[in-house]
Amino acid sequence: MSTDDPNRRPRKPRKPAPHKNTKVTGERSEAAFLHKAATLEFGVAKPWGDSRRYDFILDNGSCLHRVQVKCTESIRARAYETRATYTTGKGRAVYTKKDIDFIAAHVVPLDIWYIIPVEICTPAPMLRFYPHRKAKKIRLEPYREAWNLLQSPEDTKIEIQACADETIYPDAVSDPNVGTAAPGCPAGQSPAAAGLHGSRVPVRLPKSAAPWPIPLLRILATRKGKHILPDPTRS
Repeated sequence: MSTDDPNRRPRKPRKPAPHKNTKVTGERSEAAFLHKAATLEFGVAKPWGDSRRYDFILDNGSCLHRVQVKCTESIRARAYETRATYTTGKGRAVYTKKDIDFIAAHVVPLDIWYIIPVEICTPAPMLRFYPHRKAKKIRLEPYREAWNLLQSPEDTKIEIQACADETIYPDAVSDPNVGTAAPGCPAGQSPAAAGLHGSRVPVRLPKSAAPWPIPLLRILATRKGKHILPDPTRS
């Protein structure tokens, strides 16, 4: 057909597809995370400004977690994907334990969350999700809706109060006048002289007679391991 055909209608120029504002999408996912965490009765705090590498601080009643929210809304290579990285200068860096504790990845079209410890993301920062597939072995599928990872189990918290033993043994006493005599040992006579050496007969002493101060020691075991808290009275 000739291009000069008078009956041919001119084609209308195609409008380009609107470009999605990824910042707005991220803000919506942050709002969805805030709503979800509050519904699960977490305490939620938002750091001041944008200079931190985490978006929220979650309080589960026992400890605090730094959470970075990531979102994905399109399928690429049959997977929803995002990356556990952040911008630094002209390049990208991978999140580590020094930066955050968890990544909360939001699959926007399905409104599904993946709660992933940062230790899982650091060695393999490309995060691919397959919630629409029924594959048995997928690396990140165990973390789907794993909000329980943000809760500290009660049996992992251990508090130990250290105190001096009230019992001393005769073979450790060099002065026969210290403490009270053991049963069967005459007053003023050493246990060795009474034939009680090595018998491990206890001698009871009051706490006030302890020759050293009795400091308080607290050992707290959490997901990060055991930590010995310093004595707050010492500078």
